[in-house]
Amino acid sequence: MTPNHSRLLLGVSLALGLVACGDELQLPADPTPDVAIPSSDAGVEASVPRADRAADSCEATSPRVVPVTAWSLPDAGEAPFVNVLQGARSSIRVMVYMMGYGGILDALIDRARAGINVRVILDKGQADTNQKYYDQLQGAGVQVIWSDPKFPYMHAKMIVVDGRDAVISTGNFSKKYSIELERNFVAQVSDPDDVQDMVTLFDADWDRRSPSLGCTRLLVAPINARQRILALIDSAKSQLLIESMQLADSDVRARIAARKAAGVQVRAILANSSWISANKDAAAFLKAQGIEARTIPHCHVKAIVVDGARAYLGSENFSYTSLSKNREVGLVLTEPAPIKVMSDTFEHDWASSTAF
Repeated sequence: MTPNHSRLLLGVSLALGLVACGDELQLPADPTPDVAIPSSDAGVEASVPRADRAADSCEATSPRVVPVTAWSLPDAGEAPFVNVLQGARSSIRVMVYMMGYGGILDALIDRARAGINVRVILDKGQADTNQKYYDQLQGAGVQVIWSDPKFPYMHAKMIVVDGRDAVISTGNFSKKYSIELERNFVAQVSDPDDVQDMVTLFDADWDRRSPSLGCTRLLVAPINARQRILALIDSAKSQLLIESMQLADSDVRARIAARKAAGVQVRAILANSSWISANKDAAAFLKAQGIEARTIPHCHVKAIVVDGARAYLGSENFSYTSLSKNREVGLVLTEPAPIKVMSDTFEHDWASSTAF
C-alpha cells in the first residue's frame, strides 16, 4: 500500500447499508445530442491521482485495498444507497438507466438543496419515464443531462460520493419496483482506485469524451466487459452459478456450455420467459447442454459466482447489446463476504425456483 493510499484510507467509511424492468427492451428516443455541462467540482475531492494507482489494480481480479460490501435486494431495502448519499459533503455523481420515486431521489434533492454539487446522467431512451425525475432534480438545483446518444442505452447504475465512496447496483433506482420488488444486488465500493475510475468514467461521459481506463478493475461496456465476463466464466473449475435477467449472448452461452462439457457443475436462474421472451430459447439451449435452468419472479439481477471464490455483479446483462454497445458498469469480486451474500442468495432462490 502506498503512503497516499494509507492517508486516504483513514477517511474511508465502510458503513452503508430498481424499474420498470424494461432493460434493453425499448427503442431509444430521438438521439439528438445535448450540450454537455463541463465538470465543475475538480479539485474538491480526495480522489487518487492516476499516477498514484496501486501497481496491481489493473486486472478485474486484482486485490483491493478496501474490500467491497454487498447486499441482496429486496432484503436490504434503500439503506445501501441512501446511507452513502446522505454522507455527501462536496459532490455526488449519478448515472442510471431509470430513476424512480423513493429515498434515492429524495436524498439527491436534499443534498442539492444543502449546496452539494449533484450531477446526474439519465438514459435518454427512457425519457418517457425519466422526464418527471429530470424536472424534479433540475428544479432542486441538480445538474442533469441526458445520456450520450452513441450508446443505445446508458444502462449503468452507479453513484459516486465525494470521490471517496461509490455504489454499483444491478437494479435501477425506483423504491417500489427495483428495490422493494425485484431480486438485485448492490455493492458499496470504497477502494480508492475503483472509485477514481468511476469518477474518470462519469466525467468522461458527462463531457462526451472517451474515458482513460487502460488500468482498471471495473467491467465497463463496451470497453472491456465482454472479455472480462467471458474470462470469468472460463475460469470455473468446479462450480458455475448464473443468476440473470437475460442469457441471450451467443459467446456467453458457448462459454457456459464449454464449462459444462469440462465437468463443471453449472446451474442457472433466469427471469421468466413471459417477461424476457429470449429466455425461453436460453432455457432450451441450457437443457440441450445438460444444464438445469430455473426461474423466479422479478429476476432482474445480473450475477455470476465461480467456484465460490470469484463473482460478478453489475449492470451488464448477458446480451449482445449490453456487452458490446451500451454504457454499463460492473465488478468482479474476490472478497469472501460479498461472494457469500451472492452464493447464499442464489441457493435461497434456487430452493424456491421453478423449472422452465
